[in-house]
Amino acid sequence: MKKSTIILFGDPVLREEAKPVVAFNKKLGALIDGIRLTLAMRLDGAALAAPQIGVSKRITVIDYMGEYLELVNPDIVEAAGEQLDYEGCLSFPGFTGRVKRAETVRVRFQDRAGRDRTIERSGKMARCLQHEIDHLNGVLFIDRTADEFLVNSFDGRKLAVRDILITASPREKPVDV
Repeated sequence: MKKSTIILFGDPVLREEAKPVVAFNKKLGALIDGIRLTLAMRLDGAALAAPQIGVSKRITVIDYMGEYLELVNPDIVEAAGEQLDYEGCLSFPGFTGRVKRAETVRVRFQDRAGRDRTIERSGKMARCLQHEIDHLNGVLFIDRTADEFLVNSFDGRKLAVRDILITASPREKPVDV
């Protein structure tokens, strides 16, 4: 198990729809462990998706609010309610923007052994799940932000969302907010 480098905005892998995992084996376990280790090395992260380390597979690891989850091939099967709050992203270090998300989600996924699982979460954990599943679909929080500018919490810099989206891959279109 080794730590990986987190891919930053602008890398095309972040805009790809990740491929489903079909082989549940030691190689998958090592990849999940590597994602977990990479996330653990960051004090400012709640979760990390495989595309964020350059691997186009439908895998995410969440270590947030006292809960640890490994999700393989996750899909949101039900969503309800609405919440608007700030989000950030390890692939967009320091920048935050407000994003509208469902208040509660039910997610179907597989664990590292390939067993089918379903969980339901609300509030901040629901937000985290939606953010990570977006990564697996090539969607970033900047595509969904309700703000005109992102603000960097480290140095106060502002970036116009419109200018950022212009640099998005021409194959992808921003998602309506």
